[in-house]
Amino acid sequence: MKAKRHYIWTNIKLVGTIVPIVLIMIIIYFMLVRQEILTLSREKLALESQSYTEKISAWADSVLNEVTIYKDMIERLGLENEAVHELMYTSVDTHEAYPFGLYMGDDLGNYFDASGWVPEDDFVVTQRDWYQEGLKHSLPAFGEPYVDAMTGGTCVSVTSLLNTSPGITVLSTDVYLDYASRLADEITYDKIEHAFFVTKDSRLIVADSDAALTGTILSAGNESLLYQNVSRLLDAGQIGQTDILGDESVYFVNINTIPKTDWYFVTCMNRNEVLKDLWRLEFPMLIIAIIASVLLFYLTSHFSREMSSIRTKARMDPLTKLFNREGFEELVRLSLADRPRQGIFMILDMDNFKLVNDQLGHPVGDQVLREFASILENYFNRNKDITGRLGGDEFAVFVGRDIAIKETEGMLKKFISIVHQNFDGKYPDQKLSVSIGVSPAADSDTYELLYQNADKALYEAKGKGKDRFQIR
Repeated sequence: MKAKRHYIWTNIKLVGTIVPIVLIMIIIYFMLVRQEILTLSREKLALESQSYTEKISAWADSVLNEVTIYKDMIERLGLENEAVHELMYTSVDTHEAYPFGLYMGDDLGNYFDASGWVPEDDFVVTQRDWYQEGLKHSLPAFGEPYVDAMTGGTCVSVTSLLNTSPGITVLSTDVYLDYASRLADEITYDKIEHAFFVTKDSRLIVADSDAALTGTILSAGNESLLYQNVSRLLDAGQIGQTDILGDESVYFVNINTIPKTDWYFVTCMNRNEVLKDLWRLEFPMLIIAIIASVLLFYLTSHFSREMSSIRTKARMDPLTKLFNREGFEELVRLSLADRPRQGIFMILDMDNFKLVNDQLGHPVGDQVLREFASILENYFNRNKDITGRLGGDEFAVFVGRDIAIKETEGMLKKFISIVHQNFDGKYPDQKLSVSIGVSPAADSDTYELLYQNADKALYEAKGKGKDRFQIR
């Protein structure tokens, strides 16, 4: 009875020790996991924001480059040339961003619009915003975006001063920002809740994942606390990634500048949404951890046996039952540590094996690999021999004992002969053979050097016509 009570008491103490340790480990684990999830989410936000910034930047470049081409051609032709109007007609529907094409006007009152639009009599070219903006640019540049009264969407004029005479002429086009709206909508998935493009000076939101906010002004007076705090960040000139308070929780906010424009690209990720799935797991996991801790003592031996079995399987190639690359490397390293500079390292590659797969099918190819593995294992079967499959039709052998070069050559000649005996009759059309690269351990004391030298030797053997070995 005393022995039984002692046994019970011992187990209670053991469980009482294990449970707090496991609970502390679980808490630490969740803290680390939480931190890692937050870090990865911030990195994801930064990468996604940069990717979409590059997309809108490439779009802006394409618009500016096309308008620049038209500008150069108009300047070469000269405004007196009737071909200029024909050229400008081709700008209509050329680019989805400016479907109505180009237009131009000068200080003499002349105006031409490729879309066919004719202004009213009181239309004064030099009073138009696009004309005033164009006077500032010798090359096409984006102006200040505005809300189009006809469509309700946002657009921006791309303008440039033309180097022509007799008047001072400005070339312009109205660029619609539908592409920016699509990007803002597209990026808002998988935890990224808000995305918008906003101008630096006027703070006009030119595109927003929430279409209702497109065309509004970003300011500290916005109804949304998130947008208020973003406005404050921009006021402070803070670019990059920052944590700010939003309407529901803390948000990760990323602000990028867009080259060749006066716009910012702002993306916002809700911290609570990032951690929501983790919170759902934490409480059940703690309960499970307590139950698991109580059972831990009784299951230790069973799990130990299972882990040993799993580890063994993890080191084996399932097709050939030889060691896989990782298992082979592990054993060779151990052998080199026990017996430095003893043995030879070989990489073997089956010649013409691809023909088996191509002509006879992959099931036959698998059978050939199993047969070759069996030959390899039966031939190199001494206590210190290690055989493995590196992948595909490439195998490796390490003979972990002292062996002379002459003995090695004889051993490999015989092995090549055995390969022919086994395969020539079964697969005559495929002409299967083996090429072998050999690296003596006496010349290389690390696995990496042995592998490198054997691989180079194999390459040399292949280059000399296959069906042979090469010692390096």
